[in-house]
Amino acid sequence: MARISFNTENTSNIILVSAIILIISSLFMPLVFVYFIQDYLYLSKEKWFYVTPPSAYILFMVGMLWISATLLLYLFVQWKFDRKAYKWITSLLMLGSIPFFLFSISNYYYLDDNGMHINDSKSFNEIRSYGWKDIKEAREIYVKDSGVTVFDHYKFTAKNGEVFVLPNNSKVSQNKYRILEKLKEFNIPVTNNLGELYE
Repeated sequence: MARISFNTENTSNIILVSAIILIISSLFMPLVFVYFIQDYLYLSKEKWFYVTPPSAYILFMVGMLWISATLLLYLFVQWKFDRKAYKWITSLLMLGSIPFFLFSISNYYYLDDNGMHINDSKSFNEIRSYGWKDIKEAREIYVKDSGVTVFDHYKFTAKNGEVFVLPNNSKVSQNKYRILEKLKEFNIPVTNNLGELYE
């Protein structure tokens, strides 16, 4: 009887430590996991511009926190009610974290010679593609930051009226010449909002 009690206590300690590790690692591990999984599954030389939006990392973090919350809930129920059947319910609840991981991994966008391709966080592996020939206008959006005018994002408008925003970051800066090259190749007008800022 003493051995059973020891094993149960030991298992509870392992579960508690695992839950705490998951909570702490959820702050930085999504950056590692999402990057390597997407790199393995989706990245190729044809995609000369590839970005994982913050929503992908947040979804992965929620998945990790879901598991840790389920483990802590299991410990609480075991301590309060000592119900053995809750192990099966815990397993089922843990399955609830899977959609967060799947939607996280399939959340990205990229540019290639064919156009723009977006797989947002609201869908699983449903890529919206816009060929360069389908883009009606590209608009450079500038904002004032501490009295300085800085480039904030591109706003692409498709011929069907849909809008795609490409936030400015280091990857945009590195590939700006290629983006402008494609816009010029397909005669897509490039405008900006500088006039509106200084009206």
